[in-house]
Amino acid sequence: MTPRTQADKPVGEWNRYVITCRGDRVTVVLNGKTVIENAQLPGIAAKGPIGLQHHGGKRNGQWISPPSLLQFKNIYVKELPQSRLP
Repeated sequence: MTPRTQADKPVGEWNRYVITCRGDRVTVVLNGKTVIENAQLPGIAAKGPIGLQHHGGKRNGQWISPPSLLQFKNIYVKELPQSRLP
């Protein structure tokens, strides 16, 4: 899915995401702006590991793009009450 707007902060600043999954629907709020709303993710598992990714990599032992220098901090997972699921 493609975000509806660009809300990233400049390189070197922290971004804040709030990602909400209800059933097979996901909403993403980035830095206070809703960038993905109620998008359907068919086949998403109700339970399992959560993966974090970045786009970039190394070539000849050197980082080749700024996204490769990504860091994560303060990650919280909160289960939604059953009554809020579709």
